[in-house]
Amino acid sequence: MFYTTTIPYLFALWTIGFTILVGAAPLAVRASMATGLQSSEDPQGPILTNNEGGQVRLSAPPLMTTPLSPPPPPPSPPSSNASRPLSFVLPKWVTAPYPHSLKAVDMEVFNTILQGITLAKKHSAMGNNNAGVYSVASFDPSFAQLFPPSISAQNIDPSRLLVKVLKHIDDDMVAEVKALKTVGQFVASGLLKLPTARSNELGKMKRGIRDGKVRRDAVNYSSSDDDSFELKPVIVMLKMPGKPLTHTPEFISEKNLETKRQMMSDTLTMMCDRVGKLALEHRFVHRDNIIGNILVINEGSKVVDVNIIDWGGKYLSSIKDDVTWDDLMGWCHNRWAVYVWEASL
Repeated sequence: MFYTTTIPYLFALWTIGFTILVGAAPLAVRASMATGLQSSEDPQGPILTNNEGGQVRLSAPPLMTTPLSPPPPPPSPPSSNASRPLSFVLPKWVTAPYPHSLKAVDMEVFNTILQGITLAKKHSAMGNNNAGVYSVASFDPSFAQLFPPSISAQNIDPSRLLVKVLKHIDDDMVAEVKALKTVGQFVASGLLKLPTARSNELGKMKRGIRDGKVRRDAVNYSSSDDDSFELKPVIVMLKMPGKPLTHTPEFISEKNLETKRQMMSDTLTMMCDRVGKLALEHRFVHRDNIIGNILVINEGSKVVDVNIIDWGGKYLSSIKDDVTWDDLMGWCHNRWAVYVWEASL
C-alpha cells in the first residue's frame, strides 16, 4: 500500500520541482538540462531540436562584455626613418660574388717582393680582413717604377699613398686588387718586409716607457735582426680625398637635424650615381656603402663630391648583362637610404 500511494506522489513532486527549476534557468542552461534536446555546432549559434522535431537557433552568448584590462593601443607609425626594419636581400640581377670572376693571371698579384717604401704611422686600426692600414713616410724611385701609368702621370708624393697590411691572401684579397685596378685606385701589391714587433713587443716597449718601467735609451726601434721581420702581403693604394661625412667638422657641429639629413641625402645620391656608373661600365657592383666607406668633399653644409673606398671582394658582386640604370638606382636608394645611415650612428 505504501508503495502504491507514496511512490507516485513523490514522483509527481519531483516532476513539478524539476519543471520549476528548468523554467527558472537561462535558456542556454535549459538546453543542456532538458531531456531529449540535442545541439549541433554552427558558427551562428547552436540549433536545438526538441522531442517534437521543432528547431530553434540560439545566439551564442558573449563570453565577456567588459575586458579585464583595456586593449593595447595600435602601434604608432614610425616617428623617424631610423625605426624602419633593416632587412635586405640581394637583388635578382646579382649573378655571383666578384671573386668568382678571377682568372689565373689575377692570382699572381702578390708574387712581387716590394722594396724601397717606408711606412709611417697607422692610418686606421686593424679590420676584419686586414692587420691595419698605414700611411707612407717615403718611397724610392725604384718603388715608383711599379706604378701603373695612370698613377705615374699624377706625380704623387708619399702623402697620397696608403698601405693595407693583410692577415692572409685569399680570393677576396685578390679580387680587391682587381677592383682597385679597375676603378683607378691601385698602386702596387706584393710582399713587404715588416717588423714583427710592430704591434706586439714594440707596443709593450712604448707602454713601458710611458709607465717609467723601461728607459727610452734602452729601446732600439730599428732592429737589423732578420728574425724581427717577416714578409706580409700588402696592397698599396691611392689615398682618396675627403673624409666620412660624420667626421667632417661641419656635420659634427650642425645643430639642425634636417640639415644633417639633407647632407646625408645628398651624399647618398652622389654615392648611388657613382656606384651605378661604375657598375654599368665594369659589370660589378660595390655593396659595402657604409658611412665610413664614402668620403665626402664638402663646402660648409653642402656636399659637392664623394669618393668610394674599401673594394674588398667580400662585398663586390658581378651583375647581369641586362641590368638597367633604374634597377641599380632602385636597389641603391632603398638599400642605402638616409634611415639606414641614421640607424648606424
